[in-house]
Amino acid sequence: MEDCTPGGFYPVALRLSGKLCMIIGGGKVAERKLKGLLESGADRIELISPVVTEAIEAWAAAGRLIWRSRPYAACDIEGAWLLIAATDGRALNASLAMEADRLGILSNIADDYESGSFITPAVTRRGPLVITVTTSGASPALAKALNKELDERYGERYGEAAARLGELRKLMLTRAGIREERDELLRLASREALDGGIENITADQWLESLIARTKGRA
Repeated sequence: MEDCTPGGFYPVALRLSGKLCMIIGGGKVAERKLKGLLESGADRIELISPVVTEAIEAWAAAGRLIWRSRPYAACDIEGAWLLIAATDGRALNASLAMEADRLGILSNIADDYESGSFITPAVTRRGPLVITVTTSGASPALAKALNKELDERYGERYGEAAARLGELRKLMLTRAGIREERDELLRLASREALDGGIENITADQWLESLIARTKGRA
């Protein structure tokens, strides 16, 4: 067993649907953080800032979030599940970190990653496939460089494969009599998903073909 890393991070994937996510700040950093929330499926977002970027204003006009055009006020974050502090004031961001900690709210502090409870990694998205890279705050530039390599290497076919495999797995869970073979079926399917040739068949047809081959009938 490896020794623990002081100040290290435990990687997780959060389900944000239905959770109140708040952003304090309206500049480019807040815009980038907001884009990440939207791409992650967050559907209850409030942003507080007197001024915002054009992109944030457009998302607000489209109903993607609630924009409160005013400065932050005490108690604004009460009831939030997740907080992102992205103002241009270090003192305000620091106080938001302490308040979030007091209230038990997950927090990300844009200008001081050590103050918050989580950091945001560099992300490559291919449908349901999400690849993340983090250097635990040591070098965001290196994380971005590594993420760029992953983005170039793993094209759309990986996302399409993940989507088809997810569909197949859900179907398997509804089928009786294949519990013992499930792992073997999924291993075979994962290889086929990237090799191609399954684009024009249904999940049911694919599953029947897999079952037949694993049982030696084809």
